[in-house]
Amino acid sequence: MVARAVANGGALKSVADNVWIFDDRPIKPLGAPVPIRMTILRLADGAVLLHSPTRYSRELRDEIERLGRIAYLMAPNVAHWMFLPDWQAALPDAMVVAAPGLSRRGQVRASGLRIDRELNDGPLDEWGGEIETVLIQAPLFAEVALFHKPSHTLVLTDLVQNLDPETLPPLARGLADLLGSTAPNGRAPAYLRGLIHLGGQAAREAAARLVALRPERVIFAHGRWFEEAGTERLRRALDWLLAPRTPRRGRVRGRPGGQSGGEISRRARQTRRDDLRGLRVVITGASSGIGRATALAFARRGASVALAARREPALRELAAECEALGGRALAVATDVADAEAVMRLGECADQAFGGIDVWINNAGTGVFGAWRDADIALHRRAIEVNLFGAMHGASAALPVFLRQRRGVLINMISLGGWAPAPFAAAYTASKFGLRGFSASLRQELAEWPGIKVCGVFPAMVDTPGFVHGANMSGRRLDPGPLLYQAEDVAQALVRLVRDPRDEIAVGWPARAGQIAYALAPGPTERLFGAGLRFLLARASAAPKSQGTLLQPAPQGRSSSGGWLARKGLPPATQMTQLAAATVGAVALVLAVRRAGRRRN
Repeated sequence: MVARAVANGGALKSVADNVWIFDDRPIKPLGAPVPIRMTILRLADGAVLLHSPTRYSRELRDEIERLGRIAYLMAPNVAHWMFLPDWQAALPDAMVVAAPGLSRRGQVRASGLRIDRELNDGPLDEWGGEIETVLIQAPLFAEVALFHKPSHTLVLTDLVQNLDPETLPPLARGLADLLGSTAPNGRAPAYLRGLIHLGGQAAREAAARLVALRPERVIFAHGRWFEEAGTERLRRALDWLLAPRTPRRGRVRGRPGGQSGGEISRRARQTRRDDLRGLRVVITGASSGIGRATALAFARRGASVALAARREPALRELAAECEALGGRALAVATDVADAEAVMRLGECADQAFGGIDVWINNAGTGVFGAWRDADIALHRRAIEVNLFGAMHGASAALPVFLRQRRGVLINMISLGGWAPAPFAAAYTASKFGLRGFSASLRQELAEWPGIKVCGVFPAMVDTPGFVHGANMSGRRLDPGPLLYQAEDVAQALVRLVRDPRDEIAVGWPARAGQIAYALAPGPTERLFGAGLRFLLARASAAPKSQGTLLQPAPQGRSSSGGWLARKGLPPATQMTQLAAATVGAVALVLAVRRAGRRRN
């Protein structure tokens, strides 16, 4: 490791090819000294990226510019931006990239900091594929991790903290110990861990992706970074967020760590269930949203995935991520409304993998607004994608299933297949039709017990679908506060493949809508219609848009649509659990008080 002293009081150190760190003098956020670190990455074109810049000085800038042109300044989370205005003033042509939501913060706007790009949809194209990004989001928190592929270096900010207790005053050391952030086994402080847990399944999947990158070293902003054995040390630092690992064979009988035999056995069974190596899965609509989350979920368990969507660049990026997670991946640009293209997709997957075990018809879209306000071509396109796209998928999958005498066909239907959605007539027609098609096909294939046809009915999910669909209402859409994550649906799909069922709901509102419409269709229709008209009348104006119905667009490549992050809300799964726990606690208190009165 080579170090060069700089006037700021720190030192610029080379830690790997094209990777440097700069340890600045500590900051004192609450009066206690906290070490702070900037990471410098140099790309193949010579451009330099500053991750979490520390205090600006001309001497530090000159030292970094010996490495290359400073082209990118990065604020990787909502707390690490305070020194950026000075850097931007000195380097006005540098692009400022930031974690999602930073530009909306009042302090940031007041500072005058110009943010050129928020990293919602993965790395910049300008980075030439050298850097992979992983977004960790929760209410009031967002952090973008960078993985520098050439050097196998992972760059975090606050997700891991590993403070040297010898450098801290006694009171600060005690607090850091209490929060769990001191070396050698430091983690994110307890308050931040609690916040990130509210990020739900998406946060857990993001942590798993970080470990699956298998970094050789892990750099972060505060404390002793992991210079070697990066993957194992990262796994330990994130064990609070990761799913439990199974003890290795040969250690089970010894009950390591004082664990009970039952606990070890449970973990072993869970790992076996999570092992989907050899499973061959086709996923349409895979470039974003539920499709993307599902591809990553299956790949992380070792499955082979054939990815289909219209956007080939997004598919290639996703395929690389899936392979990094341990699965095989095939990217096939496909418009599901084109029957011949879908047949080619099936042939490619069959030839590449030697068969198909699961086909997931996930591609979907919609037109929001009064029927009369949208051209019939948009309505037709929605039905072609949602209904005919699934039919085309079934036509491609069934010959393979019949040859194998087994297979699982999954159709993504939605709450709109159980209860009609007002101002979405074509969408509702397609989903009612898809439910009927699924049921009819299931009856038709009853003589083939190894072939299953399943329907999935998610409630509202935070995906880019609201951007991709057409909005002809002239009003700004807001999906409301009760939103599930795409990762919740992906987990449900993994479970469904293991244990196929005819129909499943994801989220209690979907099941509630089904029951309400089955028991009282008239009142349910009037309630839904009146409620949506009320909301539309109070929504702000927005330009009419055809979305991506007719032509694909680059925006919206992530699993999340960013709604929960913008609203600062936990996902519906966590909200429901919190509400249930609150109700249970209140009920327990009332029961204890009532029992006490009876005794008295």
